[in-house]
Amino acid sequence: MSKSFKVGVLLIIAGVFLLLSQLGVIPGQVFLFLLALGFIATYVLLGARKEYGNIGFLIPGTVLLSIATFSAIQSHPRYEDLSPAFFFLGLSLGFLVVFLVHTYWFKSMDHGERFWPVYPAAGLLLLFVIIGFSEQWTEHLNLLNYVWIIALIAIGGWLVYTGIKRK
Repeated sequence: MSKSFKVGVLLIIAGVFLLLSQLGVIPGQVFLFLLALGFIATYVLLGARKEYGNIGFLIPGTVLLSIATFSAIQSHPRYEDLSPAFFFLGLSLGFLVVFLVHTYWFKSMDHGERFWPVYPAAGLLLLFVIIGFSEQWTEHLNLLNYVWIIALIAIGGWLVYTGIKRK
């Protein structure tokens, strides 16, 4: 089967799912899961790691899967008060999956092209920690004002150091 045939079939399937969702046959959360699984299936059908460009299907698949999972968990009556911080944890895990499943295996690429998903994963994980702790210890919010500034300076210093070291 040609690549255009596979993409055409996937577009038809996506259109059917969109139509069923628009008609109210498929509920919103189920639609998000189906859409995420559709992107992941497209990633696999187009060859997964065979081409670096297939990552364009894996990223929305993992991000939508994390959004759908958070939405499904939060809609359960027992977990309706779930902290919004867990939304960022799910997104962080999604980017970590992109790194572990796809970009890590391209050994011939430079550091930036291989490890870029780790950076948004780390940033989103930091948001999870900041929001999670700020909800529990609101009296320490003034301290957080300095922590992120110090982190910003430290990251900038590390980037300057590695830039000088490379020359």
